Formats: sequence, structure tokens, C-alpha cells
Amino acid sequence: MRKMKKVLSVALACALTLGLGACSGSSGGGTTSGAADSAAPAATEAGSSGDSAGTTGAAAETKAENSDGPIIVGFLGWSSGADAMYGLVPQHLLETYFKKVNAAGGWLGREIDFRTYDISGLDGDFSEAVNAANKLIQSGAVAILGPSNSTQGAAVAELCNRAGVLHIPSSASQLVTVDDTGNVRPFTYRSGPVNTDQVATMASYTYSELGNPKVAILYETTQVDTVDMAKAFKDTYTGLGGEIVAEATYQINDVEFRAQLTSLAQSNPSYLFMPVMGYKEAGYVAKQLSELGLGDIKLIGNYVYDTEDLLTLAGPELEGCIFATDGDLSDSRFDEIKAEYQEYQQATGMSLHMPGLKAFNEAKILEYAILTSGSTNPDEMRKALDETEGFDMITSPNKGYDPATHNLLGLEFTIKAVKNGEFETLGKYAMPGK
Repeated sequence: MRKMKKVLSVALACALTLGLGACSGSSGGGTTSGAADSAAPAATEAGSSGDSAGTTGAAAETKAENSDGPIIVGFLGWSSGADAMYGLVPQHLLETYFKKVNAAGGWLGREIDFRTYDISGLDGDFSEAVNAANKLIQSGAVAILGPSNSTQGAAVAELCNRAGVLHIPSSASQLVTVDDTGNVRPFTYRSGPVNTDQVATMASYTYSELGNPKVAILYETTQVDTVDMAKAFKDTYTGLGGEIVAEATYQINDVEFRAQLTSLAQSNPSYLFMPVMGYKEAGYVAKQLSELGLGDIKLIGNYVYDTEDLLTLAGPELEGCIFATDGDLSDSRFDEIKAEYQEYQQATGMSLHMPGLKAFNEAKILEYAILTSGSTNPDEMRKALDETEGFDMITSPNKGYDPATHNLLGLEFTIKAVKNGEFETLGKYAMPGK
């Protein structure tokens, strides 16, 4: 954990360096991912603003309040490379939604100018996210949605809070909404659960409903998200009296896990907890467990497992896998979204997934803040979010925000298992102690 905090501190220091010359030679995310033609000109326009650090909060407020023109909203997503589905799917959902909003007259009678940036720097690179955030802030963005990666999310949060711009990420580490000194970031509000709450629910379920089995842990050490989840599961499970019999790690982009799996199997675990930020790693591990004759060891996972693409990759080998997620995709509340999404899925081969829907929450949160406050003034939008006792989201009901953390309260989690090559919903569980 010390290593992760050091990496994040360097990220935030570089995020605040004027021009980013001390951090990276890259010009960053000034281009769109290409999922929708309408977004490309907007992103190019934003890119003309330069890469200097964000404006002050007062300047951002003046830009937002003194304009009768479009409401500029930015989105930062992983929209290229092997994990492009995590940026392109929510981007498509958001673009489709904002087109509907604009067709109905916009918000407060103003059109939404939606600008997207590809920030797919997965190997600890946050410069693209920082560059894109700076451009959006300088162009007068009312809010920045995303990213989902927490190292990038914390760097963007630092910039947005310095500039007084509303920031709504799906990043799930606590470090995104609460800074290193323990103070809440006043302009950053998360769009889904914090990792530790979801993983604590899964650990409690494992202990009480699966009969307190022996569990091993395999996690990736480069990303703060996976480190947080491994620690939260271990702390919760052992705190209940459960036994973690072994732990192993791997590095981002690894595809070979046989050595770790062979070592972990020597402790005879019944389950392997493997938190991931990309579903393919879980699929590779399931297949390699089977190839090693270790198929009796079942995977325990997080919400990223909740995609049909994982079943396509390793359905038979995932039998008995169990995980917690943010909602039940078979629920009727998602029927309209799924129907609208079919054409895009057929064209791209990208399944609708829970991480994408969690990012889609960002639009509903921003909509609530603007329409409830009747303003795009950042302080008025914050007031609306601070005072709410619950509002409509895509994935789950909620009871508003915890003022000390800007974590959503009252969320429900869905427990799913893989049976006969398909996802089966086992039940819904509330956040522990909430």
C-alpha cells in the first residue's frame, strides 16, 4: 500500500505542474475515440486551448453562469486498446442520452455540448487524463465525467477541485473523493460504490453464505483499485473469522498465471478472490486453473466480471464463479437501455456491461444537480448534491451522499454466480452498515 500511495502522490504532483513538462512529453487526449462523429469536432476545439493548469474556481463559475450557450460536459474514458469497451460502451450510452436531452430542449433551455477524450494510459500513465481535464476546464466545461481508473481519477479530481469544476467519476477508490489528508474533495462525487464497500459485501457473503471456506487472493499491484479491493476483502474476511490461506500478485498486462496458481493451490483453497479492472485476466485465470487440473478452485470477483464477454471467453471454466455487482442486468429497469443498445452491440461486438452502466450514472447525477439547483453554478450544483436524500440513477437506488466521503449511501449489491455457462442472480444485498 505504501508503494501505491507513493505512485499516486507523484501523479498528483505532476497533475499540478504547469504545462506538464516535468511529467510527460505527450500532448495527451485531444482526440475522440471515434465512437460517434458528433463528438470529434468538439474535442478538437477543446484541444486548441493548450495544456496549462486549470483556471480558478471563481473563473470556472463565471464561465458557467455568464453563458447562454451550450453546457459543455466532458467525458474521459479508456476508449482504445485492449480494454476499449470500458470507454466506448459508456461513451455511446452517454452520447445517445445527450442527443435525447438536446432533442427535448436541453437542460435549462441550453444544449449539451458533449466532448469525449480517450485517456487509455493503462500502465500508470495519467498524463492523457490530466491534459484532457485541463483542456476541458479552460474551455469552460461545467462538469467532467469519468474516468474509471482511480489513479487517473485522483489526478483529475485534484485539477477539478482546484478549478471549482464539478467532477463525477466512476473511479471506485476512496482516494478519488477523499485526499491524502483525509479531507473530502468538495467538487468530486462518485457515480457508484466505493470498492471497499462492494468487496466487504462479497467477503461477508462468502463467510456467511458459502460456509466460511478457505480463500486465496490473487491481485494486480500496479493499480490502486485492485490493491484496495484485495486489502478490503482480506480485512473483512479475516475480521469475521475467515481464513486467507495464501496470496499472490501479478503485473498489469500479464496473461500467464500458471506459476501463481500452482503456488496458491498448495494451500488447498476452495475459492480464489481475484479483483480485476479488466475482465480478460479473470477469464485467463479460469481457463488456466482448468488446464492445470485445479478447476475445483472457484473464482470470487467484483463488478467487472459482470459482462457477457467474460462468458464468451471462458464460460465453461467459470462454472461456480461468484461475484458482487452494482445491479441485475436482467432487471426490467434496464430493458429500454438494452433495446437501444442492440444496434451498437451488433456493429461493434461490445456487450453492454455493468462498468459502462455505472459510468452512465454520471449523466443522471449531473442532470439532477443542474435541474434541482436550476443552475450550472458549481456551488449551487454542489449544494443540490449535498442536500439530496436520494435521486434516480441507472444502476441502483441510493440515499444521497455521505458528506465526509462523497460516497453514495443506501446502495444495493447483486450477487451473481456462473451456472451452466450463464449468469444467475442469487440475491440483492445492502451495503454493510448503511
